Formats: sequence, C-alpha cells, structure tokens
Amino acid sequence: MRYVYVQDGQVIEGPRMLPISWNNISNFNVLDNVTLKSYGWYPHRFVEASLGENDKITGSYFVIEETEVVEYQIVSQKTDSEIQDLINQQWINIRARRSIELQECDWTQLADVPMSDEKKLEWATYRQSLRDITNFDSPDHVVWPSKPE
Repeated sequence: MRYVYVQDGQVIEGPRMLPISWNNISNFNVLDNVTLKSYGWYPHRFVEASLGENDKITGSYFVIEETEVVEYQIVSQKTDSEIQDLINQQWINIRARRSIELQECDWTQLADVPMSDEKKLEWATYRQSLRDITNFDSPDHVVWPSKPE
C-alpha cells in the first residue's frame, strides 16, 4: 500500500511506500493506520479517470478524507493540433509497416522467379493494395490486404 504525508492540510510527500524509519522512529513502516495518521501519514487511493477518444490526462489532485487521501486524475480535451499530430503519427506508422511488407515480397516480381503467371498476378495485386493503403480516409479505417499463399 502507498501512503502520503499530509501537513497543514497539504500533501507534502508521496504517494510512496512507508519509510522504514521516519523522524527518529524505527520500524515506522509497521505502525497501524491510526498511529500513522497521528503522524500525518494517510493511506493513498488512486482513482483512474475514464477517457474519451479526445481526452488526455493533464495532472492530478488530492482530496484529504477522514481515513485516506484520494488522488483523482484531471482530464482535458486534446487540442485540434494534438489530434492532428496523432493522426499524422498513425499515418507514419502505417507507411512504415507498408514499406516493410512491400520489401518482404519484392522478390515475387522478379522476372526469373519460378512462379506461375497467376501467382505473380496475385502478388502484384497484393502489392498494389499495399500501395493504395494511404487512399483510406482515416488511419482508423485502414484494412490490410491478405498476403497470397
């Protein structure tokens, strides 16, 4: 369990594990919660925020209650610029994966590959589908083609 140290109604330290010794008190970490509270140490409870698609965590705040200190996350909306940056990064990742997949099957288009014309056409179609992947309207809508067998 984690604890926070509270002084004058403010969280001064933590959340953290209890120290083994504190203010010249040995075995501080084995004291009961009532005794710990008398020294200003409260059990800590963390409440995770539920995030929407365009939300982000921007910090947290503490609420000192009778028996514990509860930490809540602060949620804010992403800016249009942050959303666009995330979309751009998704497209970068998609293009990187596409490049790898194209490189892995470059050999299928060589003139001297021992493969039927039908199989070569399957691979050529697959490769064109990979090149067309950036024609999707959103990175969330990308459907990766299946590799020929």
